[in-house]
Amino acid sequence: LIKMNQKVDYLLPDDEYKPKQPDFDKIKDYVNISATTNEGFAHERDVLTPAPKILTPPPQRERVSMDDVTDFPEQLVVPLAESRPYEEGRYRPPSLPAFGGLFPTHMYLHRGRVYDWCACGHTQTGPLCDGQCKWILTRCRPVTFNVSESGYFKICNCKMSANAPFCNGTHQHLFKWAYKNHRGFWGLNLLTVWWGTILYWQFTFYK
Repeated sequence: LIKMNQKVDYLLPDDEYKPKQPDFDKIKDYVNISATTNEGFAHERDVLTPAPKILTPPPQRERVSMDDVTDFPEQLVVPLAESRPYEEGRYRPPSLPAFGGLFPTHMYLHRGRVYDWCACGHTQTGPLCDGQCKWILTRCRPVTFNVSESGYFKICNCKMSANAPFCNGTHQHLFKWAYKNHRGFWGLNLLTVWWGTILYWQFTFYK
């Protein structure tokens, strides 16, 4: 008799089903690391965000009048900094930035000079900041950095690089990620059909 777990279509009648097993000695020490760097714990991925604090109300007041204000604990308001430090591969945009370009900018940087990389994507002098983030609704602030040696560097334009302001190749995967959801799938395909139709009309208009 053949057991259910041994019925495999591509096996010969005399073959025995031997599924490949993982190396348990090798994977026993593996740790699951989130691809989004501890999603949900903003204080662990944002150096400018303080750790969360559970607010508890004070004791009930003995006398309540119409002129009273709320006695709920005052929440800590953290002002946005003018810029962010270079986070050495742990950068995450605090809020969704605008897409600044398909490819990184190949830019010559001078040793010792301080630069402010645009993190919001709305700059008109990209990839460097021109202060647009102060006039729009965003928590993104420029990343202040410098380099130890003068030379050409690839500066991120997609605003999603974990090694911002330097490119780490994330822009190569953005279209793949967008194409996997229905909005990106139809958006990219309809855009292709649109421009394909325009080109077809241009070349066949006088025929």
